[in-house]
Amino acid sequence: MKQSNTWQTKNKASYGFTLVEVLVVLSISAIIIGAATPSFMNIIANNRVAMASNELITTLNLAKAEAVRSGMDTVLCASQTASQCSDSANWSDGLILFQDNDNDGIISNNERIIKVMPASNDSLQFAYILDNTKKINFKANGRINLNGHFCFKNSYAENNSRAVIITQTGRIRSEKITYDC
Repeated sequence: MKQSNTWQTKNKASYGFTLVEVLVVLSISAIIIGAATPSFMNIIANNRVAMASNELITTLNLAKAEAVRSGMDTVLCASQTASQCSDSANWSDGLILFQDNDNDGIISNNERIIKVMPASNDSLQFAYILDNTKKINFKANGRINLNGHFCFKNSYAENNSRAVIITQTGRIRSEKITYDC
Protein backbone atom coordinates (compact mmCIF):
# COMPACT_ATOMS: atom_id res chain seq x y z
CA MET A 1 0.00 0.00 0.00
CA LYS A 2 1.34 3.35 -1.01
CA GLN A 3 1.26 6.23 1.45
CA SER A 4 -0.19 9.40 0.19
CA ASN A 5 1.22 12.85 0.85
CA THR A 6 -2.21 14.41 0.98
CA TRP A 7 -1.95 15.21 4.67
CA GLN A 8 1.18 17.26 4.10
CA THR A 9 -0.29 18.92 1.03
CA LYS A 10 -3.60 19.84 2.68
CA ASN A 11 -2.10 21.39 5.78
CA LYS A 12 0.81 23.15 4.17
CA ALA A 13 -1.29 26.33 3.86
CA SER A 14 -1.86 26.44 7.62
CA TYR A 15 1.82 26.74 8.52
CA GLY A 16 1.70 30.56 8.63
CA PHE A 17 1.55 33.71 6.58
CA THR A 18 3.72 34.69 3.73
CA LEU A 19 6.00 37.69 4.03
CA VAL A 20 3.87 39.63 1.56
CA GLU A 21 0.71 39.03 3.59
CA VAL A 22 2.38 40.20 6.79
CA LEU A 23 3.72 43.35 5.10
CA VAL A 24 0.30 44.21 3.65
CA VAL A 25 -1.36 43.86 7.08
CA LEU A 26 1.35 45.95 8.76
CA SER A 27 1.05 48.66 6.10
CA ILE A 28 -2.70 48.89 6.48
CA SER A 29 -2.38 48.98 10.28
CA ALA A 30 0.20 51.77 10.11
CA ILE A 31 -2.06 53.86 7.87
CA ILE A 32 -5.06 53.43 10.21
CA ILE A 33 -3.00 54.25 13.32
CA GLY A 34 -1.46 57.27 11.61
CA ALA A 35 -4.88 58.60 10.68
CA ALA A 36 -6.33 58.00 14.16
CA THR A 37 -3.49 59.48 16.26
CA PRO A 38 -4.37 63.20 15.86
CA SER A 39 -7.94 62.62 17.01
CA PHE A 40 -6.70 60.65 20.03
CA MET A 41 -4.41 63.55 20.95
CA ASN A 42 -7.40 65.90 20.81
CA ILE A 43 -9.39 63.58 23.06
CA ILE A 44 -6.51 63.38 25.53
CA ALA A 45 -6.13 67.18 25.53
CA ASN A 46 -9.90 67.66 26.04
CA ASN A 47 -9.88 65.22 28.96
CA ARG A 48 -6.84 66.93 30.51
CA VAL A 49 -8.59 70.33 30.34
CA ALA A 50 -11.86 68.94 31.73
CA MET A 51 -10.09 67.11 34.54
CA ALA A 52 -8.03 70.15 35.56
CA SER A 53 -11.02 72.52 35.50
CA ASN A 54 -13.15 70.06 37.50
CA GLU A 55 -10.34 69.71 40.06
CA LEU A 56 -10.18 73.49 40.42
CA ILE A 57 -13.97 73.77 40.78
CA THR A 58 -13.86 71.11 43.50
CA THR A 59 -11.08 73.00 45.30
CA LEU A 60 -12.92 76.34 45.06
CA ASN A 61 -16.13 74.76 46.37
CA LEU A 62 -14.15 73.16 49.21
CA ALA A 63 -12.66 76.58 50.06
CA LYS A 64 -16.11 78.14 50.19
CA ALA A 65 -17.58 75.29 52.25
CA GLU A 66 -14.69 75.36 54.74
CA ALA A 67 -15.00 79.13 55.18
CA VAL A 68 -18.74 78.88 55.85
CA ARG A 69 -18.39 75.78 58.07
CA SER A 70 -15.58 77.15 60.24
CA GLY A 71 -16.68 80.78 60.27
CA MET A 72 -13.12 81.78 59.33
CA ASP A 73 -11.53 82.94 56.10
CA THR A 74 -9.95 80.40 53.77
CA VAL A 75 -7.37 81.39 51.19
CA LEU A 76 -6.45 79.77 47.90
CA CYS A 77 -3.05 80.94 46.73
CA ALA A 78 -0.38 80.24 44.15
CA SER A 79 2.66 78.39 45.48
CA GLN A 80 5.93 77.05 44.14
CA THR A 81 6.87 75.17 47.32
CA ALA A 82 3.57 73.55 48.38
CA SER A 83 4.15 74.97 51.87
CA GLN A 84 3.90 78.78 51.51
CA CYS A 85 2.10 81.24 49.24
CA SER A 86 4.30 83.11 46.81
CA ASP A 87 3.63 86.36 44.98
CA SER A 88 6.21 85.36 42.38
CA ALA A 89 4.53 82.02 41.65
CA ASN A 90 2.16 81.42 38.77
CA TRP A 91 -1.15 79.69 39.39
CA SER A 92 0.09 76.78 37.27
CA ASP A 93 3.03 76.26 39.69
CA GLY A 94 0.70 74.79 42.29
CA LEU A 95 -2.02 75.85 44.71
CA ILE A 96 -2.47 75.80 48.46
CA LEU A 97 -5.81 76.08 50.25
CA PHE A 98 -5.54 76.98 53.93
CA GLN A 99 -7.60 78.31 56.80
CA ASP A 100 -6.46 81.85 57.56
CA ASN A 101 -7.16 82.33 61.29
CA ASP A 102 -5.42 85.71 61.60
CA ASN A 103 -6.53 87.12 58.19
CA ASP A 104 -2.99 87.98 57.10
CA GLY A 105 -2.94 85.83 53.94
CA ILE A 106 0.18 83.99 55.12
CA ILE A 107 0.33 80.42 56.37
CA SER A 108 1.27 80.57 60.06
CA ASN A 109 2.13 77.67 62.36
CA ASN A 110 -1.36 77.39 63.83
CA GLU A 111 -3.20 77.54 60.47
CA ARG A 112 -4.48 74.39 58.86
CA ILE A 113 -3.55 73.52 55.27
CA ILE A 114 -6.72 72.06 53.78
CA LYS A 115 -5.49 71.03 50.34
CA VAL A 116 -2.39 71.22 48.17
CA MET A 117 -2.67 70.96 44.39
CA PRO A 118 0.56 70.18 42.56
CA ALA A 119 1.83 72.07 39.53
CA SER A 120 -0.19 71.54 36.38
CA ASN A 121 1.19 69.55 33.48
CA ASP A 122 3.47 71.62 31.23
CA SER A 123 1.27 70.88 28.22
CA LEU A 124 -1.77 72.39 29.99
CA GLN A 125 -1.84 76.15 29.83
CA PHE A 126 -3.55 77.49 32.93
CA ALA A 127 -3.84 81.13 34.10
CA TYR A 128 -5.96 83.45 36.24
CA ILE A 129 -7.42 86.45 34.44
CA LEU A 130 -8.31 89.70 36.17
CA ASP A 131 -5.19 91.18 37.59
CA ASN A 132 -1.91 89.97 39.02
CA THR A 133 -3.47 88.65 42.24
CA LYS A 134 -2.04 85.43 43.67
CA LYS A 135 -4.64 84.89 46.42
CA ILE A 136 -8.37 84.33 46.52
CA ASN A 137 -9.88 84.95 49.94
CA PHE A 138 -13.16 83.22 50.86
CA LYS A 139 -15.02 84.95 53.69
CA ALA A 140 -17.12 83.21 56.34
CA ASN A 141 -20.31 84.20 54.47
CA GLY A 142 -19.13 82.40 51.30
CA ARG A 143 -18.23 85.56 49.41
CA ILE A 144 -14.80 86.23 47.91
CA ASN A 145 -12.62 89.28 47.46
CA LEU A 146 -12.77 89.57 43.66
CA ASN A 147 -14.32 88.54 40.35
CA GLY A 148 -12.33 86.74 37.71
CA HIS A 149 -11.79 83.54 35.83
CA PHE A 150 -9.22 80.80 35.39
CA CYS A 151 -8.47 79.72 31.83
CA PHE A 152 -7.47 76.24 30.72
CA LYS A 153 -6.19 75.99 27.16
CA ASN A 154 -6.64 72.93 24.98
CA SER A 155 -3.51 73.07 22.84
CA TYR A 156 -5.04 70.88 20.10
CA ALA A 157 -8.38 72.61 19.74
CA GLU A 158 -8.62 76.08 21.23
CA ASN A 159 -12.40 76.14 20.78
CA ASN A 160 -12.58 73.32 23.39
CA SER A 161 -10.81 75.32 26.08
CA ARG A 162 -12.53 76.04 29.39
CA ALA A 163 -12.89 78.86 31.87
CA VAL A 164 -13.72 78.52 35.56
CA ILE A 165 -15.55 81.71 36.45
CA ILE A 166 -15.84 82.98 40.02
CA THR A 167 -17.88 85.95 41.20
CA GLN A 168 -17.74 87.99 44.40
CA THR A 169 -20.93 86.33 45.58
CA GLY A 170 -19.04 83.01 45.61
CA ARG A 171 -20.70 81.53 42.53
CA ILE A 172 -18.38 79.14 40.68
CA ARG A 173 -19.10 77.80 37.22
CA SER A 174 -17.35 76.37 34.19
CA GLU A 175 -17.81 77.26 30.53
CA LYS A 176 -16.41 75.90 27.32
CA ILE A 177 -14.90 78.90 25.58
CA THR A 178 -12.39 79.89 22.99
CA TYR A 179 -9.15 80.49 24.82
CA ASP A 180 -8.71 84.17 25.63
CA CYS A 181 -5.96 84.25 28.24
